[in-house]
Amino acid sequence: MPRPRGPATEMVRLPVDVARALRRRAVTADITIAQAARQLMLPKKGARQDLGLLEHVEWVWSRLRRRRDDLLDVFEDAGADPRVIDQAINALARLRDEWPEESGEYDFTAHGAGQPM
Repeated sequence: MPRPRGPATEMVRLPVDVARALRRRAVTADITIAQAARQLMLPKKGARQDLGLLEHVEWVWSRLRRRRDDLLDVFEDAGADPRVIDQAINALARLRDEWPEESGEYDFTAHGAGQPM
């Protein structure tokens, strides 16, 4: 099998704050910068939490509410109708409020297994 041409690695210029974080982690953990970079790229253990559909609705609703002013500025600067932001927030709130109570087990035969990840 022929050897690929070019270097096996690629040099990347990191932002100052990322480089500083890598150096700090390498020094405090007594590891190389490459090991620190690998550790920082790994997903945090226990950090990932699979959210259900209602939790996703709650998350999007709360995020839109918190960033409403920023979204309004973006829409107004682009000449788009900023009223759709409030409509989206209200629609998600209504969906959240009208969400049916869970009545036991999910019926996989009737509704399927959902979307693959």
